[in-house]
Formats: sequence, structure tokens, C-alpha cells
Amino acid sequence: MNPSSLAGSPPRRQFRRLAVPVLLAVSGWVVLGITAVGVPQEFRAVAVFAFALAAPGVALVRLLPLPDILERAVLSLALGMSLAALAAEAFAISHILRPDLVLVVLAAICSAAALAELAREVRVP
Repeated sequence: MNPSSLAGSPPRRQFRRLAVPVLLAVSGWVVLGITAVGVPQEFRAVAVFAFALAAPGVALVRLLPLPDILERAVLSLALGMSLAALAAEAFAISHILRPDLVLVVLAAICSAAALAELAREVRVP
């Protein structure tokens, strides 16, 4: 998508194009906050699992020009699980395995990819 197409779009369409990257950029930090605050364990587990499974992969796959929705979905889940496993393994090897550190790494990856998408869409010609 080129930046000039964003300038001429209706405000509602602009909002939709920018809302998903912004939600992806903050989702990891919200989940990290949920784990830090005394939220019930069931809700916390669902939030962490959903974020770690999908959000980093979705944020990275949105940067790729893939037209097929099924291809994007499968690649998103595979990337999300792979990134979570790699982050956990890196901390386990270094003997500092803490779930909050794994979440910080995943949130940073997710935020960086989402901000890269925002920068690509909002870039001034």
C-alpha cells in the first residue's frame, strides 16, 4: 500500500487500517500488565496463551505481501508458536527462565512489527 492511497481514503477506512497495528503494538504490554496485576488465574492464562500463540505472528505476517487468507493464518500461528518457543528456549539456556521476560520479548517483537507497519502506511511521500 502506498502512502498516497491513505491520504485520499475516507476516515473510517483510515481508522481500520491503523487500528489493527496499534492494537497489535499495545496487546503484549496489556497482557504483561494483566500478569502483573492480580487478575484471576483463568483469565490470565487465556490472555497469555492467546497473545503468545497469535499476536507476534500476526504482526510479522502483516508485513508480508501474502494474498491468501489461509496462508496468512497458518503462517501467523506457526510464527507465533516458533517465536514463543525460541524466546523461552533462549532464557532457559541462559538459566534465567522467567515467564515475564518471555512476554517482554514477545511484546517487543509484536510492537516493533506493528510500528514498522504503521511507519510504512503513514510515511509521507
